[in-house]
Amino acid sequence: MADLLPPLKPIPIKERLSILYIEHGHLDVLDGAFAVVDKNGVRTHIPVGGVACLILEPGTRVSHAACALAARVGTLLVWIGEAGVRLYSAG
Repeated sequence: MADLLPPLKPIPIKERLSILYIEHGHLDVLDGAFAVVDKNGVRTHIPVGGVACLILEPGTRVSHAACALAARVGTLLVWIGEAGVRLYSAG
């Protein structure tokens, strides 16, 4: 079965937003883009491939689809501790 969509072409790093912090929210994929839903239910869309690094602070949940999309478009995911004191994981 052939793919219906052409392969994604990553946006050059110099044209991306460097870092975006996410705290106490849920990172998921909606309509092919990252979507963050905060604790109040407010949804914010993040352009796919428009951010070089998403820093995930405590209280953030990440779906498998969001991790897969980040890998496809070259967005680094970094899990950190409270106030950025510890680095737990990156991928």
